[in-house]
Amino acid sequence: MDRYGYSIFCDDIRNEPGGKLSFVGCYNGVIFISGQFPLVLPKLCVHTHILSPASRPFSSILVRCYLPGDEQPFAEEPVETPRQAAQNELVASLKPETSAPLYIVAATSLIFTPIELRSSGLMRIRALVDAEQEIRLGSLRIEQSRP
Repeated sequence: MDRYGYSIFCDDIRNEPGGKLSFVGCYNGVIFISGQFPLVLPKLCVHTHILSPASRPFSSILVRCYLPGDEQPFAEEPVETPRQAAQNELVASLKPETSAPLYIVAATSLIFTPIELRSSGLMRIRALVDAEQEIRLGSLRIEQSRP
């Protein structure tokens, strides 16, 4: 079992009653931009989930966002993880009803207001876990609309 994750790219993330999240204007792998680069979007959001087998609790997580053409992250966001002992306690208290493996899940929302896009290409989301393992959390292709 290995660690993995995914991202949802959208126009807005809203907190709803009961602890629910609503994702507004979700992108399906690509965003088409009208106008010339560079340009500024008023808002772009990314919600990430990182999963780790219960046998490998998280020590630290740093989510990084790379814009097209950049080798250095545009943004970095540490994700708060419970203390190791708390994670171990939680896992020990679970009584799985199936033989499916147990996972610990960490999530965060990145909200960029505004965001400048200098070129087309891939917006990439990565997580550095325990300061040693980089996990790919997804990407969004940024394309210029054709007239």
